[in-house]
Amino acid sequence: MSPILSLSELRTQFSTERGQVKAVDDVSLDVHAGETVGLVGESGSGKSVTALSAMGLIDDPGQVIGGEVTIQSASLAEMFRDQYTDLSFVDGDQILLTEAPEEALRSVRGAEMSMIFQDPMTSLNPALTIGEQVAESLKLHQFGNRKKDTWINAIREMLTRIRSNPDNAVVERTIDVLSQVGISEPASRIDEYPHEFSGGMRQRVLIAIALACQPNILIADEPTTALDVTIQAQILELINELQADLGMGVLFITHDLGVVAETCDRVAVMYAGKIVEEGPVEEIFTNPSHPYTYALLESIPTANRDRLTPIDGNVPDLIDMPEGCNFAPRCPWAEPACRHGDIASRQHGPADVDHRAKCILDEFNEDEYGTDADLTAETTMQTSDPILEVDGLQKHFLQSESPLDEYLELDTERVKAVDGVDLTVYKGETVGLVGESGCGKSTTGQSILQLIEPTDGRVVFAGDDLTDLSKSELRKRRCDLQMIFQDPMSSLDPRMRVEQIIAEPLQIHDLPADTNSSNQTTRKQRVTELLNAVGLDPDQRDRYPHELSGGQRQRVGIARAIAVDPEFIICDEPVSALDVSVQAQILNLLKDLQSEFGLTFLFIAHDLSVVRHICDRIAVMYLGEIVEIAPTETLFTTPQHPYTRALLSAIPVPDPTAHTDRVILDGDVPSPIDPPSGCHFRTRCPEVIPPDDVEIDQSTYRDIMTLRERVSNAAIDVDAIQEETGVTDEDALIDTLSKRYINNPLSGENRRVVNTALKAVVNGDFETATTRLHERFASVCEQQSPAFETSKESVSSSSGISTAEEAHPTACHRYDDDMNAEPLEVIDTDIDTDTDANANTNTDTNTTYADVRRSNTD
Repeated sequence: MSPILSLSELRTQFSTERGQVKAVDDVSLDVHAGETVGLVGESGSGKSVTALSAMGLIDDPGQVIGGEVTIQSASLAEMFRDQYTDLSFVDGDQILLTEAPEEALRSVRGAEMSMIFQDPMTSLNPALTIGEQVAESLKLHQFGNRKKDTWINAIREMLTRIRSNPDNAVVERTIDVLSQVGISEPASRIDEYPHEFSGGMRQRVLIAIALACQPNILIADEPTTALDVTIQAQILELINELQADLGMGVLFITHDLGVVAETCDRVAVMYAGKIVEEGPVEEIFTNPSHPYTYALLESIPTANRDRLTPIDGNVPDLIDMPEGCNFAPRCPWAEPACRHGDIASRQHGPADVDHRAKCILDEFNEDEYGTDADLTAETTMQTSDPILEVDGLQKHFLQSESPLDEYLELDTERVKAVDGVDLTVYKGETVGLVGESGCGKSTTGQSILQLIEPTDGRVVFAGDDLTDLSKSELRKRRCDLQMIFQDPMSSLDPRMRVEQIIAEPLQIHDLPADTNSSNQTTRKQRVTELLNAVGLDPDQRDRYPHELSGGQRQRVGIARAIAVDPEFIICDEPVSALDVSVQAQILNLLKDLQSEFGLTFLFIAHDLSVVRHICDRIAVMYLGEIVEIAPTETLFTTPQHPYTRALLSAIPVPDPTAHTDRVILDGDVPSPIDPPSGCHFRTRCPEVIPPDDVEIDQSTYRDIMTLRERVSNAAIDVDAIQEETGVTDEDALIDTLSKRYINNPLSGENRRVVNTALKAVVNGDFETATTRLHERFASVCEQQSPAFETSKESVSSSSGISTAEEAHPTACHRYDDDMNAEPLEVIDTDIDTDTDANANTNTDTNTTYADVRRSNTD
């Protein structure tokens, strides 16, 4: 069968003063109907440029200088034959995109070939409503409203509103597309703007725009990179479902190998502008034939190794690339023949499997790789002495920035970013703080360090209450408490050189105190020591941040943090923006520094694989509160809180043979201005507790709780639903609403109460509806806050800190003494062995991938 998208010897270059940047260099790749092909590699390898080249979206100074991009579309080919006299770019049903005129490409984009971009906030127009942006593609390609590309027509298009000049067919199709991607009440939300949607919902809108015209090819460029694991799980499931429904081919670009393992059929590994290996996903993960692919897999954080194995060096300069294999300068198995001539793509693995790699080696000794990394460094002995005690920490933000409003107490609504956090950190340990975006993790870290003033609570560090210190006393304490920020480009001064950045805290605190030499000389020596400590060349001291790679910039931020010899460091997402290979380098570095300098870390992250690798204990945070704390392995093997279970189940496992029972959370995190009563998680909890006297299954009760939230917020647009369905009779409309919001049929008193409430909704009486539903279905989860007690007495003899199994506090009513509820079932993350007799049988999903491959081979 012919591929619906084919790239053949594609070459894209960018002209610079230094020369030609060979961003895409001889790339050939096919995507078939119904197939998902993953394109993976480090940043700068050319993945996104490949996608933009395929779409014909390369701007100056970039240019596609060679190769072909073709798509298969009988309908477009027929249309072009009617429109154009020069049909050199049409061959049968094939369309040669690299030769097609721009006007023809515009007919292709959005109709037969669409793209989901990485950042929805920069991809969506903030000045246009969601409905307008989805309808734009429909008008261009399906409803015959395409106009000539002129400035006056562009202005007219911007001034047009769907509702001001309604086209019923366009509106109905827009609502249908938004509903298809899981946006609730789409008829009432098409007039809202992007800033009124959450991050996950904005990504769904981008998917709706891309799929509005049901294209045959979808290019997804890092569609989940900026999302939490829970939202990522929703988006991946959505893309898989839509692909199954539409039968489209998907080119999925990502650096997350776990996502690739779960979603892709085939994988192409890209390095320095070239595809170095391609094959079925199972073959690539279990039998990587190119050293670069193997090294990427070995960089993934695992629980059973103290140190990771990063890839030495950096991606080569794409202007002056090495001769021969581009990976040879970093390859542990490189031979003299690897450094000369063109390396051809060769068949590897079984003869009946299309698995090709650009490597001259038939095999390489995996046992020789990373032997030094497996050596466990000497670790600092953790103690039972608390270095940090946080008690009742709160940080509430006023919505108004006016001091007068604050003084007159006119601004009564506050954003409860941190709402009563209790946390103890012991000397020498690493505590992880995890949760979705917006749960208050970073605000907690900044409040602990007094970078922002807490609203209430105590922060005791080494016996001193930081909240009682004066500014001068707090400044002196800064030597002991430091922070590593998430984005080094925004936290490093672009006008300062590396040496100045690292020396700045030394100057502020007048360090080091050395009477035998000048401060300037001593500080230069100290900067050199710090550069060596974080693995940077001292010759890089005169560079500016923009002249460094992402990993090097993060190392500068770490050097600045340890310059004043702190005891405690808060790491705020220090590796979230880094490739897996650079991430491994930074994680190893943090462990080395902890061992050498006796540091204590509070590690804030949303990547639970990273947290599992580096942390001793983990605190799970939701909507300003900590809901569970436990030793790392205890949390991963026996999670108690339903939110923790959902987070852990959403972790992509980088093993195609693994099977995970995923818990998909519905809805978004509630507003911290008015958080839900009782347990904050109850609005999304899949295990919310029904009243004792109500007989109902769990999934149906969850539907009713979600319906109650909509009713209490008057978030059901009856008129829009009538317009959408054409139902006007009251009884039929009540039945329509019941089926829309409750998946399983109701009976008895449950059905009578729900129908009574829905009748009130139809008549616009949301208050009565809210009362009726509350009287019947009120849960203990909404009536009182669950208890959360920390056991500080139990001390583990192995580590010296409070990490015994009984020190596993959880804020959930299912574990209250008076509830007598059965514990939740443990997540099934065992690797599925039913489909293949040779599949991996190890139940630890964090086994090293060399072990997985050896198991499969054996």
